[in-house]
Amino acid sequence: MSTEVQETGMLDVGTHCAYCRQIDFLPFHCKYCDSDFCSKHRLKEDHHCSSLINSTNVNNNTSNITPNKSDGGKFFRSLLPQRSHVRLQNSNSTINQNNDKSPTIKSTLNKSSLDKLLKFFKSRQKKPIIKSRSASKITQLAQLKKVAKGDSKIPEQNKIYLFATVIDDDINTSKENVPVYINKMWPVGRVLDSVANLLGVKNINIKVDTSLGEKLFIYKQTGPQGTIHQLETGSRAVDTFSNMDNIFIIRGTEA
Repeated sequence: MSTEVQETGMLDVGTHCAYCRQIDFLPFHCKYCDSDFCSKHRLKEDHHCSSLINSTNVNNNTSNITPNKSDGGKFFRSLLPQRSHVRLQNSNSTINQNNDKSPTIKSTLNKSSLDKLLKFFKSRQKKPIIKSRSASKITQLAQLKKVAKGDSKIPEQNKIYLFATVIDDDINTSKENVPVYINKMWPVGRVLDSVANLLGVKNINIKVDTSLGEKLFIYKQTGPQGTIHQLETGSRAVDTFSNMDNIFIIRGTEA
């Protein structure tokens, strides 16, 4: 009788593993599938937990969702590479947009000089532009200093180096991108007088009876395709110009 109790007691100790059915005296309970397992099968992966199977089914269902075909196949076309002729058309369209971009011109004094500037830039757009190899600004400035002309009395530390373009119908010629240097301590009005003198442009701005149509005006461009501003002659050069700026000297006569 005592033997039966002892054996029965031994059988009641521990728990059978739900996976391999072996008895384990320190079973592990899985909270995901609510079952007990031995130490060998205590992990979800070891006993092929039902929670893993449910998770896999959910992922499979999600991956099987495809875009609605009612969108005209745009989604699938976006995944495919463009044909060569389409890429070429897009590339040419971008290039043409860049080439058609003209500088923005701002003036507060007269319309005739604006017309001359616009005419000047339109004529340059019709000519093919051959770009040379790009050099660093330091190299370009060094080359500019070698060929620029200006007042020899200007101290080296006061020099600002510019590219000057003259648009003057009186002499029926345009001098483009002429390297010059000015004194940063000058007012802009004196810069105008100096550059006009260097490039041989008639300047009668100082005369009292000079009309707007006879006067010279000075403009500055900010960047290759930047805005062109008319400059006030009373401003200081040091606050207005930087090395390698582009300036334009224009007479106010009708183009």
